[in-house]
Amino acid sequence: MIGRYALVGTTHFLCTALALKILNFILPCSLTCYYSCAANFVMCIIVAKLTFGFTKRKFLSDKIQPDNRAVFITGCDSGFGHALAKQLDSKGFHVFAGCLDASGSGADELKKNCTKRLQIVPVDVTKDDSVKEAVNFVKENMATSELWAIVNNAGIQKGFLVELSSIQDFKDTLEVNAIGPVRVTKAFLPLLRQSRGRIVNIASIAGHVELPMCAAYTMSKFACVGFSESIRHELDVWGIRVISIEPEFFETNMTDSGNISRRIDESIAAVDGDVKADYGEQFIKNFKMHSNLVVSSSRIHKVLNAIELAISLEHPDFVYRPCRNIFTRMFFKFYEISPKVLKLLIIKFLLYITNFPKPKEADNNL
Repeated sequence: MIGRYALVGTTHFLCTALALKILNFILPCSLTCYYSCAANFVMCIIVAKLTFGFTKRKFLSDKIQPDNRAVFITGCDSGFGHALAKQLDSKGFHVFAGCLDASGSGADELKKNCTKRLQIVPVDVTKDDSVKEAVNFVKENMATSELWAIVNNAGIQKGFLVELSSIQDFKDTLEVNAIGPVRVTKAFLPLLRQSRGRIVNIASIAGHVELPMCAAYTMSKFACVGFSESIRHELDVWGIRVISIEPEFFETNMTDSGNISRRIDESIAAVDGDVKADYGEQFIKNFKMHSNLVVSSSRIHKVLNAIELAISLEHPDFVYRPCRNIFTRMFFKFYEISPKVLKLLIIKFLLYITNFPKPKEADNNL
C-alpha cells in the first residue's frame, strides 16, 4: 500500500518538474520572467535564512545584566534544570531552583555548590496549591530583585507503545509536560508583567517530530510547543517574550538506558494479559534491548547555552533547537518537512536496519 503511494508520489513530483521545465521553453518570455523572479525570490529567502545567524551574532548579541534579576526554574532535582541552576547562579542571576524533593540529593548538591543567592523552592507542578506556595516564596524572598524569567523545565517520560501503556501513563505525562507549564505560567504572570520578562518552555524535538513507540511523550511535547506558540501572541502586548527550547536527545536521567528499561517494565505490568500474549514475551524482551539503541549526546552544554541565551539576550530567538551537530539538525529538519508517506518509509527503513522486533501475532492478523 505504502509502496504504491510512494511510487505515485515520486512519479507526480518528476512529472511536475518536467512540466515546469517544458513550460519554461514554450511560454512567452513575459510569463517565464515572472516564473524566474519567483524562483529567485524563494532562493533569496533560503540564503537569507541560512546566513542570518552570522548577522544576528554580529548585531543582536547584546545581553541584559544579571544583577537583581531573578529566575525561577522547575525540575532542578536533576538533568537540565539542575545544571542550568548552577550555570545561571555562576553568571550572577538570583536563582530560585524549584525541586520536587527539596531535601533530596539534587537540592543538597545545589546548596553546597552554589552561592547564597540560589534558593531551593519545593514545588510540584501538578498541584495548584504547591505552585501558589512557590509563587509566595519567590515574592517573599526576592529582596531587591525582580522576577525576570521562569523556566518550565520539569518533565517526565512514561509509556511507550500505546497498547502496552496505561491511560495513567498518558495522564501523568500530560499533567507534568503540558499542563505543568500552563499552571506555573499562569501563577507567575503577574510578576512577569511587572518586569516585562521571559517565559522559557523546555519542549523537545518531539514537539515537532513524532517519536514512534512514544505516543504519550510526543503528545505532551506537541502540546507544550502549541502552548508556547499561542501565548506568544497574547503576551506580546505586555512585552513578555515566550521562547521555546526544543532539543534533540541529550544525556539526562530520562534518556538513561536503565531508567528506560524500568519505565518499560512499569508500563507493561499494568497491561491486560491477552494483549501481552499477542505481543509475546520475546517481543517485549527485544523491545527493551532496542530501547538502548537510542544514542543520546553528552554535550548538554548546547542545551544550557541555548536556555541562557533565551534568558539573557536582549533580542532572543523565538525558538532554539539544540542539536549535537549539523548532520543531526539536517536529518530532523528533512524529516519534519517530508510528506507523510516519506516519513512512514523512513521509519520503516530505520526499523528494518535495526532489526526492530515484530509482535508475535502481527503476521496472523494480516
